[in-house]
Amino acid sequence: MAATLKNLCKYARENYGMNLICGESNMNNLVNWVHMLEDPETAGFLHGQELIFSTGIGHRNTEWLLEFAKGLVEHQASGLVLNIGPYIESVPEDLIRFCREVRFPLFTIPWKTRIVDITNDFCRKIIKSEENEVTVASAFRNAIFFPEQGAEYRPVLERREFDLETDFCVLAISIRGISNEDYPEYDKIVRLKFTRIFVNHSDRFNIFRQDKNLIAVLQNFDPDFIEKAVDTLHEELKYGYPDCKINIGISFNGQGITSLARNYKRATALARIAEKQDKVKLSYQNIGLYQLLIEVEDPKALRKFYEDTLGKLESYDLKYKTDYVATLKNYLDNNASVQEVAKETFVHRNTINYKIKKIKELLQSELNYQDGLKLLLAYYVRELL
Repeated sequence: MAATLKNLCKYARENYGMNLICGESNMNNLVNWVHMLEDPETAGFLHGQELIFSTGIGHRNTEWLLEFAKGLVEHQASGLVLNIGPYIESVPEDLIRFCREVRFPLFTIPWKTRIVDITNDFCRKIIKSEENEVTVASAFRNAIFFPEQGAEYRPVLERREFDLETDFCVLAISIRGISNEDYPEYDKIVRLKFTRIFVNHSDRFNIFRQDKNLIAVLQNFDPDFIEKAVDTLHEELKYGYPDCKINIGISFNGQGITSLARNYKRATALARIAEKQDKVKLSYQNIGLYQLLIEVEDPKALRKFYEDTLGKLESYDLKYKTDYVATLKNYLDNNASVQEVAKETFVHRNTINYKIKKIKELLQSELNYQDGLKLLLAYYVRELL
């Protein structure tokens, strides 16, 4: 469970007299740590997702608080807690108006509350939340790769209130277009943005890295919400981080924890296909023939089928720098019309005729209807390999 303001502040009113002034709609803001700040100039040192406490010490009045809050919002702080006392006697109205306008969570605590107690409490909860995320990720990995070992992972997930009999969906997120040096930073960005989106729907999810993909396991998430979440993430990355490209495979909602193993294979296969097709996302429910191919358990069988059909042509292309694989695909997609292929590729029809004749010789095929179906299937298989 991600550390959010809502989780941290669950008992803060009773234990510390903490009062929410405004910003209740953003109580699902993530909190990575807690800091004490007293100077507007220090907001620029924040990384984002910090909850800020301030006593106002060192200031003669409260006029500085508005600019202070603006800096916190600009640097993506999670919220602001003001210690009401000799330095901040009351919350300025202009500060409240601003925080309401931008929906920035603003809290107060009384002077009698010892800040060291509440900050220590919150920091312990954040650390516990991070440890919990790692533990849950390990349990989900076991469910994916060792589904028969239920005694190992089921108690871990049940203690954390996951319903193991309900629906689970798996997302595989491939990040590309960036250097190895920048990869950890973008990995963190994508993980954070997805967490922000998901936590507003439910806290029954976990995101972890497995091999080259980020994997998200979602419990009982509506398929339409998942599709919209992926679209939202893509839009945010497109405008904020244009160099970062993502390809996402989305499994269907499978019933029970035992569905994770197959759904993981489906999601990772779809992410590979999405990358080859240069698509942001592919959903299992919308992929047609790929549904059948993804369910083939033995990848060697798919590899052999491909090598027995298009393999020779691909090898010839690589050796002689020809484009017969692409030409044949265009030919089959256009119902074996040389004229249409010539029109689409801006190549003379005699050249297309020569290529098709050569392809028939290499494949030892007349490219009849049955041959065409087999070859089209091979193109689908190619994107799974």
